[in-house]
Amino acid sequence: MMIPMFAAGVTGLAALAILPMAEAAAQDKTVPVRFKPGATAATLKGAIRGDRGVNHTVETAAGQTLQLLFQPSNRSCFMNVYAPGNAAEAAHIGSAAGNEFGQSATQAGTYRMQVYLMRNAARRNESCRYTLSIELTGRPGGASAGVSDRMLRERCIGEAAPMYGVPARQIALARAVQPSSEGGYQLDGRVDKGREGMKTLRCLFTADKRFDRIMAMTPDGR
Repeated sequence: MMIPMFAAGVTGLAALAILPMAEAAAQDKTVPVRFKPGATAATLKGAIRGDRGVNHTVETAAGQTLQLLFQPSNRSCFMNVYAPGNAAEAAHIGSAAGNEFGQSATQAGTYRMQVYLMRNAARRNESCRYTLSIELTGRPGGASAGVSDRMLRERCIGEAAPMYGVPARQIALARAVQPSSEGGYQLDGRVDKGREGMKTLRCLFTADKRFDRIMAMTPDGR
């Protein structure tokens, strides 16, 4: 069962479009996700170039909740997700469904996250730097732990940085996510724009914790 935050799936036509990528994945290096002792989340940073991608893998038990957030530097750079035992057909195709994936009742086995450049960008030997946030929560066979504040914070920064044209490190967010007057959630923050000064912002999320929009809170509207 897919959780509401993320796109529900892909059509058969979209699934067929990814078959060449599945074949190319055999040449890509594989990097397993390692969680620190007691941790349920990990953030990976990497880079790819041309037709050489990366496969990140994570081991899951049945009935857990898996959350993924992919943030690439190149608009032609995407992440596909393959469920255990299905190497040919992607459960999530980034170019069609976006950069977020969530599974509220995982299968037991290995989920594979394939990071790649679209064919035209790969032929131009373009590069892509990326950040992949992984969260695996919930007891095996138990209830979902839902979407955490950490994922909302990372999504807010990922949306705000390109909007304001600054590196992620120049964005500072409030410690806690708060309920919003619109019935969802909000997260306030400040952006250091250098000579332009500090700008304040508010990231808004829906009641099911999907990203909605960013509101500029400074008087100049920026």
